[in-house]
Amino acid sequence: MGNKPVKVTPKLIKTLLETPFWPGDITTNATYFRTHDDCDGERREGLAVYFAEDGDAYIKITVPALKSCRFRTVLGGGNSQRVRNALLLLAVAIKLDNEENKKLEAEYERDIPENFGDL
Repeated sequence: MGNKPVKVTPKLIKTLLETPFWPGDITTNATYFRTHDDCDGERREGLAVYFAEDGDAYIKITVPALKSCRFRTVLGGGNSQRVRNALLLLAVAIKLDNEENKKLEAEYERDIPENFGDL
């Protein structure tokens, strides 16, 4: 993967996120795991995604409490650029769903900290 970021249009991202698809090389009842960049040799620390037979997705972060998974940029020594890119798409998807469901989200009255470190 190259070091130079490619400008991706919001329209392209929205089309990808709003079009139902299933990648042919992903199977159900399987877990896909990636060790994060700041694991300090603990190879079992990372991010796991599981797809059930009905297609529902489950995410598990396998790090000790109060520690986060970190997927660095290439310049920061990252080894998982595809995972980082997928997380960028996940962030956009979360943002779009939250915007679409503002009323529903307000009804939950959740207090989500602005700063990731406060979670």
